[in-house]
Amino acid sequence: IRRPPRSTPLYSSAASDVYKRQGEFFACGAAMDVRITIETTFDNGEKRTHQLDGISRPYRVTCPDGIGLRLEDGKRILEQIQRVILYDQVDEIIRESRVCPDCASVRAIHDYRTRDLDTLFGRVRVKAARMRRCSCDARSAAMPGGPISPLAYFFPDRATPELQRLHADLGSRHTFREAARLMKSFLPCHPPHHTTVRDRLGRVATALEKNRRASVDPVEAPPKGGLTVFLDGAHIRCRPEYQQRHLDLVVGKIESRNMCRRFGLVANATASPSSRMREELSDYGWKPGRLLTVISDGELALPNLIRNAVGGDGQVKHILDWWHISMRIQHIEAAVQGLVQTPGFTGVPVLFQRPAKSLRWRLWHGRARVAETYLKALMHDCVGLGEEPLAVRTAAARVQARCETLYTYLANNMESLVDYGRRYRNGLPISSSRAEGSVEDIANARMGKRRRMRWSPKGAHRVAVTRAAVLDGRLTVANRKRAA
Repeated sequence: IRRPPRSTPLYSSAASDVYKRQGEFFACGAAMDVRITIETTFDNGEKRTHQLDGISRPYRVTCPDGIGLRLEDGKRILEQIQRVILYDQVDEIIRESRVCPDCASVRAIHDYRTRDLDTLFGRVRVKAARMRRCSCDARSAAMPGGPISPLAYFFPDRATPELQRLHADLGSRHTFREAARLMKSFLPCHPPHHTTVRDRLGRVATALEKNRRASVDPVEAPPKGGLTVFLDGAHIRCRPEYQQRHLDLVVGKIESRNMCRRFGLVANATASPSSRMREELSDYGWKPGRLLTVISDGELALPNLIRNAVGGDGQVKHILDWWHISMRIQHIEAAVQGLVQTPGFTGVPVLFQRPAKSLRWRLWHGRARVAETYLKALMHDCVGLGEEPLAVRTAAARVQARCETLYTYLANNMESLVDYGRRYRNGLPISSSRAEGSVEDIANARMGKRRRMRWSPKGAHRVAVTRAAVLDGRLTVANRKRAA
């Protein structure tokens, strides 16, 4: 930083008081120029020095916007630094790629091509060389004289992996247009189009699925104890050309004592949802023969998805969500309370209130058969009020309808009822609230009805896969390739 010396103070106390009373503050001093120099040192000891554009501040600054480094200055400096570093890196890649890795002979340069590379800090146009194939290359027989492009090997999409990851990250959190606007506002990158953000999110989602299929060993360490799968479903508006109103999105969470993992999939967008679910379980650490505990509501398709994924290689224990049972019991209690408080009710209130209050305790302790008996008795007592006034008969019909709903719900899921009190005292989950939280994070936050968006099955599936990876911190695109 170059700054001329000054012999007088910037301002006196009297002048400062005057400026403060006027609502303005003048920083008096000489002009300030900032120069930025970059020096690159290669492995062979070669050094290169690059001079970037400087920053200049005027003699007097009359507003706070001119103090310090502004956003536009930061964008311009980052773009220049990125261009300089990328130029040197491309030269080094071409220099190393000229040496054949098999016979150590120097490859001849075929031609030079101009390529535009998209990065987080601007679009850089580089002049990359293409080299002729070496005579020892086995592929030269199939492609005689076919040139090799090292830059295409590193950047097949002509974009850095970090830029693709950020496009997928923002595209899974916001709309594609909003993601493009945010990147344009805060980064010196080339202004992306919303279709570019959508396409790159799709490529990242496809890469995530391919990496999971290619991995033999699980990413995480094998969990201690069994796995618990929380499942729930969400409905997303479908595009009109697919001849259906909504898409069924399956969202859930796989948990053990030490780890958790979210997932989301659209059954219509995958060839085999069961194989897709099996890959999710195997990637987390599940092995054939281990017990899987599934907690969901009364929808049969959710636990059947896990059963088909496991097949005959393991056992699946389905537990009905306690929250759905409790809410149905609460509806019966409210209806019974309204019945006994109805004017003209001549029955015994205890005969209706006691069975309703004992339903929760019976089902909490796993006494489902006894709870069914109480429900039948309560429905029989409601039928006996057929000669009461119209208001009482209406309230009794309401109680009877809600009792029938709970009775049917329990009868269809009798094998999934357990001793919830014992599981709760042992610290085991009894509710699918974790899956409902995943629905809020994956489906409603990005593809909810408030956004007024319609989705195709493939697009919704890709966004759900990427969104789950973002929430779990699994969205990492590392470029570990070396020069060929």
